Amino acid sequence: MTQPIRILLQTTIPTIEDDWSIWRFSMLQDYLASLKDAAGNPLFEVTGRDRQSDAEGNDPVLSTLDKSDFDQLWLFALDVGDGLTQKDIAGINAFRKRVGG
Repeated sequence: MTQPIRILLQTTIPTIEDDWSIWRFSMLQDYLASLKDAAGNPLFEVTGRDRQSDAEGNDPVLSTLDKSDFDQLWLFALDVGDGLTQKDIAGINAFRKRVGG
């Protein structure tokens, strides 16, 4: 059995009611998670999350994304220009160099 592709659906904003948080992409998440191969195995394992900040303002997942088990990052840049820190960007760049997704 082939392992499903692990996708992170990530926004650049924290969870805010009546804003473009990750819940607005729940149909996409559900659809991707529902796709199966010919044998009925899931094609994708999907995690959806909004931006969270640690004490230094960095997102603990994005800033260490290269050390994660994710195969792909689908980043929804919904902020007004301040959604990623330099450490977040470095984590994403290292992730892209590691897996390219």
